[in-house]
Amino acid sequence: MRIIPKQVKIKMEFFKGIDMLDMGVAMVGIALDVLLFTSNLPNKFIPIGIVTVLFVILVFPFDEDDKAYMMVYNLMKFLSRDSCYKCKADAGGKTSVEDITPFTGIDDGFIEYGGDYYAVVLSLMPIEFRFMSESRQDSVVDKMMGAVLRTVSGKSTASMVKIDRPVIFDEFYRAEQIKLEEIKRSYVNGLLSEEELKNRVAIIYDRMNVVNTYNTNQKVYTAFHYLIFFDKNKNILTEQARNAIVNLQGADMDIHRLDDKELAVFLKYQYSVNFDEREIENIDKKDYINWIVPRKIEFTSRQVKYDGLITHNLRIIKYPTTVTNAWGYKIMNIPGTRAVMKIKPCDRTKSIKQIDRAIQELQSQSGQTGLASKQIEVHQHIDTLGHLLVMLQGDNEILFDTNIYITIYDYEMTRAIASKKTAGKNLLSTKQQIRRTLSEAGFKATDMLIQQFEAYASSNVSAYDALQRNARGIHSGSVAAAFPYVFKSLCDKGGFYVGTNASMPVFVNFFVRDRNRVNSNMVIIGKSGSGKSYATKTLLSNLAAEDSKIFILDPENEYETLSRNLCGKIIDVGSATQGRLNPFHIIASVDDEEESSSRGTNVSFNTHLQFLEEFFKQILPGIEPDSLEYLNNMLVRLYEAKDISSETDLGSLTPSDFPTFDDLYDRILADYQRSAGDYSKGHLRTLLNYVSKFATGGRDSALWNGEATISTNENFIVFNFQSLLANKNNTLANAQMLLVLKWLDNEIIKNRDYNLKYGAKRKIIVAIDEAHVFIDEKFPIALDFMHQLAKRIRKYDGMQIIITQNIKDFVGTEAIARKSEAIINACQYSFIFPLAPNDMHDLVKLYAKAGAINESEQEEIVNNGRGRAFVVTSPTERTCIDVVASPEVQEMFTQGA
Repeated sequence: MRIIPKQVKIKMEFFKGIDMLDMGVAMVGIALDVLLFTSNLPNKFIPIGIVTVLFVILVFPFDEDDKAYMMVYNLMKFLSRDSCYKCKADAGGKTSVEDITPFTGIDDGFIEYGGDYYAVVLSLMPIEFRFMSESRQDSVVDKMMGAVLRTVSGKSTASMVKIDRPVIFDEFYRAEQIKLEEIKRSYVNGLLSEEELKNRVAIIYDRMNVVNTYNTNQKVYTAFHYLIFFDKNKNILTEQARNAIVNLQGADMDIHRLDDKELAVFLKYQYSVNFDEREIENIDKKDYINWIVPRKIEFTSRQVKYDGLITHNLRIIKYPTTVTNAWGYKIMNIPGTRAVMKIKPCDRTKSIKQIDRAIQELQSQSGQTGLASKQIEVHQHIDTLGHLLVMLQGDNEILFDTNIYITIYDYEMTRAIASKKTAGKNLLSTKQQIRRTLSEAGFKATDMLIQQFEAYASSNVSAYDALQRNARGIHSGSVAAAFPYVFKSLCDKGGFYVGTNASMPVFVNFFVRDRNRVNSNMVIIGKSGSGKSYATKTLLSNLAAEDSKIFILDPENEYETLSRNLCGKIIDVGSATQGRLNPFHIIASVDDEEESSSRGTNVSFNTHLQFLEEFFKQILPGIEPDSLEYLNNMLVRLYEAKDISSETDLGSLTPSDFPTFDDLYDRILADYQRSAGDYSKGHLRTLLNYVSKFATGGRDSALWNGEATISTNENFIVFNFQSLLANKNNTLANAQMLLVLKWLDNEIIKNRDYNLKYGAKRKIIVAIDEAHVFIDEKFPIALDFMHQLAKRIRKYDGMQIIITQNIKDFVGTEAIARKSEAIINACQYSFIFPLAPNDMHDLVKLYAKAGAINESEQEEIVNNGRGRAFVVTSPTERTCIDVVASPEVQEMFTQGA
């Protein structure tokens, strides 16, 4: 918890609630009464009574510390000013809008203020602050944001500003057009059939429509945050901006300094959001100010109107004593508002003296009241000031005069009045709701009655604060803790539409590379019925439209409809009807390629022999080590009989050149018949019994016996394990998975070769659905393959997607948990859908070395609704996404189901 000290500027009281200025006003009243009393006016006691009552009313508190006489003073100022200002062209020699606009120009990245001083503006993109641990939050606030604010000293000032702006999706639309050209190029190169092209183009066009809708008809407005420094010296401002960028980038914030065009757009948004910021491209720099300022500004007692747009202006006058990190979030992220926090440093020595005087005055007031409530309030005030004094003297803190102004853009009231359809009190609902929201958070706001000009001047982008005398003294640590940059929207350039987050569309580019995202691997976790399958099919449909070749290991026949609609292919791995995998067919793997490259030799032959040893351990459970070693030696002779060795050019061989199970069985039988020793005969007899079921006539002969006939020319391939798993034969299922993954290694290499040949960027994706099905505690070879593939596939423009609902199988034994954690560590993206509370322990264990899942994140995951995922994009970047499929994408996995 952090404190916001109570008011440092304590007025000396002569009596309860009566300060020096009040006494001055009272003395004027007494003087008038004396004059009346000594006059010869008839019935003079009547005017004496009137004057007395009037001056008693004048010193009566009206709003917090302001008395009624200040209300009279403000009213006189209000009446003495013009209520309407027009631009110079229409002002007719009167005071114009430009005359009451503080900034006078923009040049070289600075806002100019008539030569008196300048400003630099930094744009700050929020981070997912709420999901950080408390220690990490404190580090960001104190060591980074605090360091930035402590550069504001002397006569420098600063402001934190939040405005609403529409998100411009022009780059997203252009990215979709580029993807359209890429997929057409694949068609020209013969990698897509006409039907495959047609369905994928339909998805791209559907996505372009979504982007265009958000860009034009259904604009998305969101909070944009800025940090502004003001000073007379441009060099000081440049150094402050550089220091802020360096410090806040350490918090993984995207921050940059605005150039001239960006400054003009930023200033334009101070007055309205009803314009197209693209207009700036056609405006000459000398005309920026004319473009920025409104044609007319009108002031009433409670409102300011910019070209007819009604705004209400509030100032925060009361703060909670204790606050948490990011306490400014609820003030500076309210939709439909502009919020400005103005901070001006106070001289440390003067601040300490002022606090000393304030404490003395409060101690005096404590002795003058007998009310327990008042004494408690005064003692709390003394405690907070004492704490502040300690920080100023020993903790390198700076005291800032701080004011927060909120401008409410009331579009509803503006439209209602323009159409003459006023709705009485309902027109005040926007302001009332915001004041209620602030009150619930412990803040109190005044609507600045008859001080709207002061509100306009103070909330403008300038160093001027008309109400600085009423500012709250807050130390730099608590000002930094306001940190309103806490809600990050995932909106990757070049990404595709995934869903929404708090009404903001979410676009993810799974193949972006930066300092935080180094690969494209993904894990999708969620209990049954959580929306996991819907999300997976949504992602795969979109990835298929992005010129990707996709392979899916499907244990439950979930992807038949999607494959059919994408003109893909389904291979039933429980039979050889759509294609056979031959275990003896030597296929180059990703690991082999990298070893061959480093050694300059072909190692595929020897590594395949090693693979076969593991394969036979899987399909021949219980075989004795000696018999297995006998088999390993026999395999070398089996290949030699086919003229295949480590020196053979494997690329020149056809599928019929490789051995089969029949060849292995015949060799075992021949050796058995020639063998005379009991030792050899015993091992060969064992091998005959084991291998016979895979050779001709054996019960599993249809699965692998014969040359490889599998074909994967299509771009969406589903390996259907349903029939194989239905037999409850995990041994065969795991072995077949190994062969499929081995085959996919070769497909990854082929995709790399295609990209090199055509200068293309086609991606390759391997998705393993219900991955827990393939995990075997005794033979965790499949888990090893997933781990190795996750590490290697990123180098080949690919990604591996692991989908599971059973976390317990991933953390079963210590060995499995270790490998599972390694897979999670190799996954850049995690989509975690709702889980049962009793699954959270296993999830936390799984992510212990992958950024961890803290308590607030665990609560978020458990309480998320169906279709809402907690998404991890890096150890420090987390968000929540409601996954949404566009109509065309949804049809891909529902139409014809």
